Amino acid sequence: MFSRVRRAWRFAVDSYVVFVVLGVVLGAVLAPVAVGLASAPGGTVAVVYVDGSITGAQATSYSAQMEAARAEADAVVVVANSGGGSAPASEEMYMETVRTAEQMPVVAAVDAAAASGAYYAIAPAESIYVKPSSTVGSVGVVAQAPPQIEPNEQIATTGPNKLSGGDGREFLHGLATIQSAFLGAVYEHRADRLALERDELAEAATYTGLAAVENGLADSVGDRERAVDAAAAAADIEDPTVEVMRPSNARSTFLTQSAYLASDTPSRELTGVDVYREEGAGLPTYLMVPAGVLGTETPVVDGSTAVTAVNATGETGTGTAEATASSVRNDTRSSTERLSPPGLAHSAGPGHPAPVTHEAVAALGGDR
Repeated sequence: MFSRVRRAWRFAVDSYVVFVVLGVVLGAVLAPVAVGLASAPGGTVAVVYVDGSITGAQATSYSAQMEAARAEADAVVVVANSGGGSAPASEEMYMETVRTAEQMPVVAAVDAAAASGAYYAIAPAESIYVKPSSTVGSVGVVAQAPPQIEPNEQIATTGPNKLSGGDGREFLHGLATIQSAFLGAVYEHRADRLALERDELAEAATYTGLAAVENGLADSVGDRERAVDAAAAAADIEDPTVEVMRPSNARSTFLTQSAYLASDTPSRELTGVDVYREEGAGLPTYLMVPAGVLGTETPVVDGSTAVTAVNATGETGTGTAEATASSVRNDTRSSTERLSPPGLAHSAGPGHPAPVTHEAVAALGGDR
């Protein structure tokens, strides 16, 4: 009896030792796997640039960089140093950022500026890092009103708006629609962080980096390195490889001195404002730039003014007034330096729209 008990005890002890040894071996094998699941080494963070005035060429380069990043990287840092530019090009860059953010973490870092169209491009980023002196914001659109040119003995047209590209009403509706899309995009991505009401955001003011952190247009003070760390953490990788996607022959033009001086692009040029001004007849040029950079001698209409004008005329035929009234509430504070655009008053009559008066397009608020 005693010998059977002793054999059973020895078997139990031996079995316990075996299980302990197995546990140690399995733990040693599985521990690195568990750590790897928490933070995988060897990932890549791509750095993509929004540098200089936003043009079609800039948008094409940005799209190519983002496409390469989606194929090769685990996360993206967008470095912004731009005062904006073309509205269609800015919209293209915004959509490219959205497309990338759907596949991997995107974090933004602002050097001297991310204003207007440049801010539009980085708005989908999950975090935006700024420097204290960065210029951030200007959430709006401006355009120089198209001139009204009537057919004469030398010029004949097939339609009443063939020369100018459209009447004042359609011009305002287009501007109001672009403004509302810009505001909607910013609110879609940052509504839970913004301390600004929609009417405040629609004023399109610019802010320092510190002020932008306070009002929710940015998340934290930090540089590119901190943005890279944040992107790597969001992608659950450690010790990432940082891959700069900017082409070696990149060339950028700058409208503002601050962005020009802060740029490290291989080739850069400081240009004048003439490139943004519309000369003579033609289609309206929609811009996402702070109106102040265009100079006071250039009569422009901003998106906030267009929304107010469309709502004031009560025109809802195209749906613009209804669509914007509920989402953009503009106040009526006037800018003493605002210029009413020429040629927006039309006479009503057969084949002509209802009049859009100078009073309707008077500048009602905004810091653009």
